[in-house]
Amino acid sequence: MSSNNTPDINSDEPIPTEVTETNQSTLVVQAASFDPERFPDLDKMESVILKQGPRSIKQAKYTTIRDRHTEKVHHYSLSIQTFGLIQKQWKEKPEKSITLESEDDDEIQKLMDFLAATHGNTSSMPDGDYTILKVPTQDINLENINLESLQQLLSSLSISGRVDALVEILEFSENDTELFKVLVERVDKDPHLFADAAAALNLATYKNAVDKLKNLIDSGKVGESQFQKILEENPWMFGSEYSEILDRRKWTRDEQQDFVVRRTTDNYIEIIEIKTPLDGKVLFNYDKSHKSYYPGVELSKVIGQVQNYLEKLDKARDSILANDGEDTNKIRAKIIIGRDGDKDQQKALRRLNGHLYRIEIITFDQLLRIAQNVLNYLQGIFIPRN
Repeated sequence: MSSNNTPDINSDEPIPTEVTETNQSTLVVQAASFDPERFPDLDKMESVILKQGPRSIKQAKYTTIRDRHTEKVHHYSLSIQTFGLIQKQWKEKPEKSITLESEDDDEIQKLMDFLAATHGNTSSMPDGDYTILKVPTQDINLENINLESLQQLLSSLSISGRVDALVEILEFSENDTELFKVLVERVDKDPHLFADAAAALNLATYKNAVDKLKNLIDSGKVGESQFQKILEENPWMFGSEYSEILDRRKWTRDEQQDFVVRRTTDNYIEIIEIKTPLDGKVLFNYDKSHKSYYPGVELSKVIGQVQNYLEKLDKARDSILANDGEDTNKIRAKIIIGRDGDKDQQKALRRLNGHLYRIEIITFDQLLRIAQNVLNYLQGIFIPRN
């Protein structure tokens, strides 16, 4: 389906039948539904021409993705495509096109929040980094709150409540310039007014991350990628044992590691292999004839995988040492897999770790305890002001 005025995109997708010239006061949106028999995962697509020139067209497409089993909306996809006129035909330029998804991190919402905060307002923004907050407001009526008692209010609220109150204050004062002016003057006289709220925001973020990790662990069959994602976003969960996470994760030709970190104590690097909690299955099997525990299939498999990788690193020691200054003989590995289990399972894991060379195994319960300890430390140094 195409015309002389339409980009020649895939013919099996519903697309606008013509390009309509627009001006600053009009925005023509063209909508088309998908055939459910041909496209069971697609519901509807709406498109608009953002810019049209004699040899270039820029088009935005907003597509609704549905679950073919429940027929409910699953997520949305936003594509901004650029087309060029090549030999009298419109052809997409992939290098100048981009697609955003609302699934997981919701890239579409982040872009909308960014534009809402910055479009037309950049001149009022200070240089440097600043944070755009979107927190659900609570039932806090600030219209009748005396600003002199604001500090007492924040001190009396819970950690999460302080964040909500701060956001409510800023949202309310945004439409009242006089109130905002008084608020700024009040903070200038007492800089500690929002210090607790700022610390509370960090604590709330850390606490949410710990809660999310716990939910993932308890949820059962969750893929490795979800654990990798939350740890990439929150590397502090590994604890103070490591000083940084390295961007480089590939040290041999065919192998890429989940995480490569630098140890705080000796500055050597360590690889971390992330598996899953194994849906609660035990790490060790019991041998009745010898009355002893031995690693199960999943644990044995990942140990062999990591041992093989360390061996490859050792073989490439000279080149890595010359090119990167890292001594592979000093590289250790950590495996995160499974759950604690009962006392016998925990004892078997301690025994195995005692006999492994350059490899340590921890469970997801142990990882959660490390993250919780970091959170507890931060909560311990955060003392609400009276």
